[in-house]
Amino acid sequence: MLKRVLTIAMIMTGSVLLADAQQEELSPKKGDKSVSLNFGVGSFVGMEAPAPDLSTYNISAPQTSWFDKQLSLNFEFRWMFAEKWALKAMGGFSFKHNPEYRALPGSSTDGKFETGDIPDYNFVTSKDKIKYAIVLGAERYVKTKYDKLFFRYGGEFGFSYGKQEAKADDEVYLGKSIGEAFGYRVAGITGFDYFVSKAFFISIEIRPVAYDYTVYNIRPQVGLKLLSSDTHGFDFLSNPMLKIGFRF
Repeated sequence: MLKRVLTIAMIMTGSVLLADAQQEELSPKKGDKSVSLNFGVGSFVGMEAPAPDLSTYNISAPQTSWFDKQLSLNFEFRWMFAEKWALKAMGGFSFKHNPEYRALPGSSTDGKFETGDIPDYNFVTSKDKIKYAIVLGAERYVKTKYDKLFFRYGGEFGFSYGKQEAKADDEVYLGKSIGEAFGYRVAGITGFDYFVSKAFFISIEIRPVAYDYTVYNIRPQVGLKLLSSDTHGFDFLSNPMLKIGFRF
């Protein structure tokens, strides 16, 4: 009887120690690294190079709206630089080029187009567009009463930039037409990480409060002064995200 009691006690003690070890293995540790795919909603700033031959130009600064139901995707790298603290980084770069094509005159005379005439083909403007963004942040992990669930909070700072240049071999283009936009963003973050296993986790997060500042500039022709507009914005309980990640 005593042997049975001791055996059961040893099994129960071993089970508790194993559970504690498993919990310890799942806890974020100093030196851990992870990557995740982030699914969110919202819209982002954009820019266009203006036509060079207008008599009047009007602009308004683009606004980031984290409540728009547009899917956004990005990748995130995270590094536990301390026992309970992690640094994170997100970013991306895009470049697009549209080649120029010359205008092709048709067969119409004196601007009159008749049946059977070959139509005029206007020139196609050459355009170069670049976009890039980077987000840096730090977050602190806090244990919950559930073994695999961890609460985290922190902050992030982001910068994004976009520029488009347009030109064509035509008299209306006196050099390049330029449109550019850039923005800064500061936000607080709170969320939960659930570790399905030592290597795999899922997360949810939201920004309780965020501030963003965006600027939009255009210059239709070389030698003209930039026409600018800017916007200040405050968001609350915005930019929710779902993350699927791997730890290594």
